[in-house]
Formats: sequence, structure tokens, C-alpha cells
Amino acid sequence: MSLDTPATLPLHSRVFGHGPEQALALHCSLAHSGAWKGIAGALEDDLSIQALDLPSHGRSPDWDGTGDLTEASLKAVLPFLDRPMHLIGHSYGGVLALMLALERPKYVKSISVYEPVLMAVANEDAPELGDWNREHMREVNSHIKAGDPAMAARLFMRVWGDGRRWDDLPAELREGSTRRITFIGDSQPAIMEDNQGVVARLGNIKAPLLVMDGGESPELMHIVQEGIAARVEGAVHRRFEGQAHMGPVTNPKDVAAEILSNIRRATP
Repeated sequence: MSLDTPATLPLHSRVFGHGPEQALALHCSLAHSGAWKGIAGALEDDLSIQALDLPSHGRSPDWDGTGDLTEASLKAVLPFLDRPMHLIGHSYGGVLALMLALERPKYVKSISVYEPVLMAVANEDAPELGDWNREHMREVNSHIKAGDPAMAARLFMRVWGDGRRWDDLPAELREGSTRRITFIGDSQPAIMEDNQGVVARLGNIKAPLLVMDGGESPELMHIVQEGIAARVEGAVHRRFEGQAHMGPVTNPKDVAAEILSNIRRATP
């Protein structure tokens, strides 16, 4: 990856909390920076969290489709990692957090990620689950190509949502997911095929790493999180029984408590 050229996507951000430790938070696909409100509220006395809207999300500009989505996203996020701080990421945002830790290790004090979707780990550790994800994405993409993004978003959220039925989701969430669903397909070269070469470099991460997942999440997520933790010396893996992929939103206090423990590992 070449990061020499400047970012062309000025991202929107907001700050939560007033604690002495600084953190950068990266949300999951189809969400926005407001997804961190619950965790930020639980940690407001401990952390000052700068939460970003990723490209094509929230108030940030859309990716223009030039080049690779994940490379463009990383370039847009890098300017915010300009001093030592803690990284917090969820899903696709967790993948970006791992990439940040590899690009600017001296500025990373700790990394806390909930189900980073680095599906390429399964290509090595459980290929049959990687194939399951490819088939799921083929189905999602088929509806996008057929001009039915709402059905594509419905199918995607059935697996990666918070457990609610599509029709029970707020209209704003359904509309936003439908509008942004192409982001999911555009991220696949990095998360499924690892075109950025992240998996082979995970062992270079030295900051305290916390990898979290939900007991109710697809088995693919368990394999991926266990695989990431196994590749990073000293990494801690925590599983929340009864939670699924959207744990940071549905159970923020539980997730926040683990994040705080990891931060204390880095700042005794």
C-alpha cells in the first residue's frame, strides 16, 4: 500500500467524554460515529474519544470509487492518528484499527476491537467458513446488481445486524443501510481477500490488543477473532455470551468494561 499521497476525503468527527486518555474510535459499516455513544458514556471519565464518520457514512463525504476503498479509507483516517492514543474499532472499523496499528505503531498505546471482519483469516484457518461468507456476499451482490439494494441490505443485516427483523428497524436505519450497501461489496477485496496483506503482518503488532466477539455471532467471527488473537503475542480474547455482532451498541457497558481493562494494561 502506498500512503504517500494525501487523503482526499476530509472526515467528519466528534468528541465524546472528558477523560485524560485519548482514543480514536472507528465504527462498523452502515453506521456512523454516533454508534459509540453508549460506550463513550460508560467511559466518559476515563477517555476523550474522537469518533469518526468513515467515508460514505454519517457526515463524511462519499468515496468516489477511485482505486481501493480500504486504502482510501485508511488514508482518510491516518491524519487523526497524530499522537499516542488508544484505538477502538468495531467490525470494518476494527480492521482499519489493526491497519493503523501496523502503519503507525509508535502512536498506538492499545487496540480494542470488537469482531473486526478480517475474513481472510478464515481462508487459512477455516476455508469452509470463508466459502460460506463468499456465498453470502454473492447473494447480497446479486440483489445490488439487480437494482434491489433494499433486499441486499435486508439479507446483509439478517446476518450482521443486532437481531431485530428488518421491518422492525427504524426507517432511518433501513434507508441508510440501503443507501450504503455497496460499501460492503467494495470492502471485500481487503477483508475477504486481504489485498492489503494484513494477515501476514499481524505478528508485528506490539501494543496491547483486546479482541472481542459475541457468543451468538456466526461461527466465522469466532474463527476470525481467535485467529487474530493467536497471531499477536500477548493478545487477549474475550467472548460475550448472549451477544452478537452489534455488541458495542446493544451491550455497551459490558464492552466498555473490557476496553477500560485493556487501556489499563497499556497505562498502568
